Amino acid sequence: MAINRRTALAGAGALGITALLAACSSSNSSSAANKLEEIKKAGKIRIGMEGTYRPFGFHQADGTLAGFEKELGDLIAKDLGVTAEYIETPWDSLIAGVDSNRYDIVINNVSPSEERKKKYDFSVPYLYSEPKVAVLKTSPLQNVSEISGKTSAQSETSNFRKIMEDKGAQIVTITGFDEAVEMVNSGRADMTANDSVTFAEYQKEHSDSKLRLLEGSLGAGTNAAVLMPKSQQALVDAVNESIKKHLDNGDLKAIYIKYVNEDLSPKA
Repeated sequence: MAINRRTALAGAGALGITALLAACSSSNSSSAANKLEEIKKAGKIRIGMEGTYRPFGFHQADGTLAGFEKELGDLIAKDLGVTAEYIETPWDSLIAGVDSNRYDIVINNVSPSEERKKKYDFSVPYLYSEPKVAVLKTSPLQNVSEISGKTSAQSETSNFRKIMEDKGAQIVTITGFDEAVEMVNSGRADMTANDSVTFAEYQKEHSDSKLRLLEGSLGAGTNAAVLMPKSQQALVDAVNESIKKHLDNGDLKAIYIKYVNEDLSPKA
């Protein structure tokens, strides 16, 4: 059968597109496989965090970024032989920043849920915490068994939203902890759930706080881990080695004691 010019060009175009797609796929795979190498070549690791989540990562009065997750990021960067660059982002778009390559990893009290593990890689755990619920001191609510049907201010993609939904709460979507507290203080939400350490730090910083914690348990606590893009095994291994070292030698315990006077090291 004769092959005319249009057919030939179409075939060539198809081959060209196929080659281009193959090249792009190869480039993406190469980029994924060499993320650690890219970080070392750049001389910095870009770390996504909220920067407003006391005592995990927050700004001191002089504007300096502090918190035990900030210090963990510094330790990881030092072990990789690079500097840490912190890119602050609201929680609800924080994890998505990995997809858009805004930063290399996320350190922000993220738990490695089964759903998240389908799309991202995680380090070994570096911290364990328990969920709690705060209400106004004047609230008639006393126990977490009374959550159903009440409103709870939660970030859209947080673990705490899922916990409160499972307990029957009506979710009022907010962007972060500070807004959640304001919603409860102003009576626009009945409660908010968050990390026990976060509430303890808030009460310490706000002696005139109008909040109290409900009695009862929301269930088992969760471990936090460093979130990374998929297919970054060399980076995962390097981050794991760093975290394990600082758990074993007591560095992380000392950091937790420094901020909250409690060892938050993950449970086996």
